[in-house]
Amino acid sequence: MKTWSLAIATAAAATLMLGSVHAAPVTGASGAGAPPLPGVTSVVDFDAQSNSSFASLTLGSVTFSGIGGNLRTSNQYAGQYNGRGAYYLDNNAGNTGGIRFDFSSIVSAFAFQWGASDNTWTLAGYDASNNLIESFVTPITYASNAGDYIGLSGGAFKYAILTNSSSYDWVFVDNFSIVEDQGGGTVPEPAGLALAGLALLGLGASRRRRA
Repeated sequence: MKTWSLAIATAAAATLMLGSVHAAPVTGASGAGAPPLPGVTSVVDFDAQSNSSFASLTLGSVTFSGIGGNLRTSNQYAGQYNGRGAYYLDNNAGNTGGIRFDFSSIVSAFAFQWGASDNTWTLAGYDASNNLIESFVTPITYASNAGDYIGLSGGAFKYAILTNSSSYDWVFVDNFSIVEDQGGGTVPEPAGLALAGLALLGLGASRRRRA
């Protein structure tokens, strides 16, 4: 009976763990501050940059790359459209239809100020094996300057891709905040499935022994 109870408890624990592991969108408005991610490790801003364009730019542990065109740092609308510092990142005045964010190490959450969007975009986060973890359609911010931010949490993200749903939209990014994965805090969903499977196998073996 003790073995049977232990197997049931193990299976239940694995099921609970599996159920609790789920990446989710992060949205809100943070006023003058950076996105308030719990346990934030670092915040990448663009204040030390100049008015310039580039195919990719690495700042801290994040590499920003244009998809189908260049990105640029600018101060043209500093302090507006959710830009919070002297400079912000944009998609080359709307001429680049996507932005890729690569992390030097696994992060469990990230978010950034998001401004001037007139259309919906899709933000998708991927693991180191190129598996999609989570994606969602971003809110439209228009001329808001309330500190609107978007992001993803609850995963083991190695990179993310932000893509435009239409042919043109000039958007701003600032205060890119990340939470580095500390190991063991986030269990990827495939690992959770394997754990649940092992627990169920143990349950079956215990039952056979009792029979």
